[in-house]
Parts: sequence; C-alpha cells; structure tokens
Amino acid sequence: MGYDNIMNLAKEHGLKKIMVMRNTWGFGSWCIVNKVVFKPNGYGSAYGYIHYKNGNTDHGEIKCAGNYVWRVVKVLDEMMETEYEE
Repeated sequence: MGYDNIMNLAKEHGLKKIMVMRNTWGFGSWCIVNKVVFKPNGYGSAYGYIHYKNGNTDHGEIKCAGNYVWRVVKVLDEMMETEYEE
C-alpha cells in the first residue's frame, strides 16, 4: 500500500471514513478522517480525530493532509462529511 494525500485516499475509498497513519508515525498512532474539504487545485483540508501512541489525542484539522505521507489502515462503514470549495 503506497502513500498519498488524504484527499486522494478519501476519493479512492468512496468517501467513507478512513483510519490513516502518517509515514513518520510509529506503531500505535493513528487518525480517523471524518471530513474532507476539496479545493479546485486538487488539494484541500481534512478534519478528524488523532490518537498518538503516547495516549495524547487531538481533534480538528489534520496538519499536512495535502502531503503524500499518508496510508490507509482501515476503511470504516460510515460516510465522511465532504465540502467542495470553488
């Protein structure tokens, strides 16, 4: 499984919520993507819940969502929220 940006991964998996991991994160850190905002340039923003292996959590915008450093760990059954900016 290769690395890509979160917006491409969301499209690739039918806009279902996805659990992703960043290439620099160690085992035990993960993120659930609940929402993506697509921009005309092909990039955008992603929002969700991050769980770090040390037990810390974060909610809100996922930093570096447009970078090609993410891989899908699991596809969930629920659809994510989507927005399209002009």
